[in-house]
Amino acid sequence: MNKKNFLLFAAAFAAGIGIALIISAVVNSNISSAADSDRESAVTAVFVGESSINDYSVKAGTGLGKARSELEDYIYRRTGEKCGSDKNAVKAGKVIDIQKDKSLTEGTPSIEIRDGRITLSGKTSEDCLLAVRIFANEYLGYAFAGQEREHLLDPSRESIYIPINSATVKNPWIKVREPIVCLWDTTKPRGVWHNTSANLKSELLSYSDDELYDYVRMMKAIGYNGLQVTDMCSSWAAYGGYEYVHQRIRFMADSAHSLGMSFTLWVWAAEFTGYGWVDDSVDYYDNNNYAQAYDNPKALECFDKYSSIYASLADCCDRVIAHYSDPGNLTNIDDISYFAKVLRDKFKEKNPEIDFGINCYNADLDPTALLNYLGTDITLYSGARKSEDESWVWFKNRVIPEGGRYGVWSWYLTEMEIDQLAQMNVNSHLIKQVYLLTQAEDGAGIPQYWCEMDSYHVLNIFSHYVSAGLLQDPSRDESELLMEAAVSIVGAEYAGRLYDILTLIEDARTGSSWDTYYWTGGNYILKSKDYNSEDISKRASKALKDIDEMIAAAPEVNTLPLPVSVTELLELIRPHICQIFEFATFRGELSNGEKLASQGASREDLQEYINSIYTPVSEYDAIIGLWGQPEARAQYELLEDFCLRYELEVPQDAVFISFRKMRILDEMITRQKNSENRLSFALNSFQWGRAYGDAETEHLTRQLADEGLLTYDENGMVYLTDWENYR
Repeated sequence: MNKKNFLLFAAAFAAGIGIALIISAVVNSNISSAADSDRESAVTAVFVGESSINDYSVKAGTGLGKARSELEDYIYRRTGEKCGSDKNAVKAGKVIDIQKDKSLTEGTPSIEIRDGRITLSGKTSEDCLLAVRIFANEYLGYAFAGQEREHLLDPSRESIYIPINSATVKNPWIKVREPIVCLWDTTKPRGVWHNTSANLKSELLSYSDDELYDYVRMMKAIGYNGLQVTDMCSSWAAYGGYEYVHQRIRFMADSAHSLGMSFTLWVWAAEFTGYGWVDDSVDYYDNNNYAQAYDNPKALECFDKYSSIYASLADCCDRVIAHYSDPGNLTNIDDISYFAKVLRDKFKEKNPEIDFGINCYNADLDPTALLNYLGTDITLYSGARKSEDESWVWFKNRVIPEGGRYGVWSWYLTEMEIDQLAQMNVNSHLIKQVYLLTQAEDGAGIPQYWCEMDSYHVLNIFSHYVSAGLLQDPSRDESELLMEAAVSIVGAEYAGRLYDILTLIEDARTGSSWDTYYWTGGNYILKSKDYNSEDISKRASKALKDIDEMIAAAPEVNTLPLPVSVTELLELIRPHICQIFEFATFRGELSNGEKLASQGASREDLQEYINSIYTPVSEYDAIIGLWGQPEARAQYELLEDFCLRYELEVPQDAVFISFRKMRILDEMITRQKNSENRLSFALNSFQWGRAYGDAETEHLTRQLADEGLLTYDENGMVYLTDWENYR
């Protein structure tokens, strides 16, 4: 049996293992769940593996009658039938056992499913009741069980499938594991360019309450035991104000807590205007009239205002992380320390137990200075160790020995940032490498907390499935985890095909290392000589046939809860396979061009050939960042290189070029909105020249000036010709 078939067999047997549940948050347990006639009910078949949950018997320890009756009621209202009481069912392992466990910490109930046997336990009777309610939310399709807003999710659903194994890792490598749910508007990256084609199935803040609850439930099911959400003015701009965004954040926090998860708020702590959000009162150094922002009365007022806005969510948070650089407008550690204390005091005033922390990100903040000013009751976060050359031992040695808490805020590892090079990634091997590199430094201290970026949302679920599993046990086989993810979504019948699609995306967009994955790497996979265009093209062609068959079959046997249907998820994946196929075809044709050149083809023949093979990779309805579709960007850069070497004209596509110019213009408009005065821009200022390269950015900017949309100033820079319309 080859490895893939073995993985398929093992994953099918596991029937979509859901990772461990060590539960740390307490939800309101004062609402009675006794059945009465006016309560919502549905007729939905619930299976544990292949067995109906109605064939199960419920057992309960002494004093746990309320928990038992409540669970039986949840099952009855979901399925329309009562659980059985057959002793043979107990012998066969078809049992839901509610029991006290003195080894557990009070307030941390546990749910385990092993070979179909379900155990709900807690230290106290109240904890056992809490375990029942969390079980109802996580596995029976309820939302907010035990609360006044308790209701059934998707009452018309025909079947619910519970995995037969949900192994609890009692001593996971990382105790608290969270996705970083990034609230960039997926249709308007950086608040600049509105992509009207982007599919809203990936835009969380357009989700209904139940869809958003399912999104949180999905994160719990894959093995995260907490949820982090970013709060920032860019999101406020996209949705008309912080009030709506805060309402959705609070809903996600409540959802997480009802599922026994922790909740973390991450805030832009020194970036209060821009990205479409305009506040003329924001001030930091008053045009450099103050060496320290805390000496500037306007800055004091500004930070007090926005710290209060953020702290209005303190009561629903377990943790807050303040972010001060990239972006951020404080220029020295003294100001950062001072205003971090302002923020902390506001959060602590409303929630004294909150875990306050600062994201030191890429080591651009001095941990010693922060500890000296703020004391040791603080968590400081570093990045993850992405290569052999990178180390965070020095950072740990300046935090942990001093009594501070240490966590990892990991960025870019599970996917690209959607405001720049947005794409669906599957990064199982890279994630494993990074975790093992970080684990090798555990002698200096194990992170108490770890989070991974989630900005492409539902299409990032495959990387997150691997991440959540490996954060518990880095020794696990990442390929097995990826296969488990496939089985949990499309079932055993189609899992092999989905697994092949996921490994195609990984091979075509990530490669084997950080150097092949990240766009600045010397061996960046999309431009690498090692890119196997023939193999990827063949696999992509097959993948398109396979995904079309799965879409037509519309399998709904998923043990993993999803905020969209399985068919909708597959439809979201499909454009990415198309993009990979189009790019692989181009890479093969470009290789043929190299052969023609080596055989002595004339410049005229080469020019004709290169013109004939260039059609930009399509954007479809995918999320697109300001830098454009990644394969299309790499395609154009490869063309530029080829044409430069053989003295040819770079082929031009009018739509591709117009979209690039539109993004340059829109960024200037967005920045001008933040100023009463006319702003001038360097010719290569768009995205710091990184999106299209300095030369191409300057070339496109000059075109905009030639078209009259921009005007040159006295210094050779440009400004919006109609800039006064955007003040």
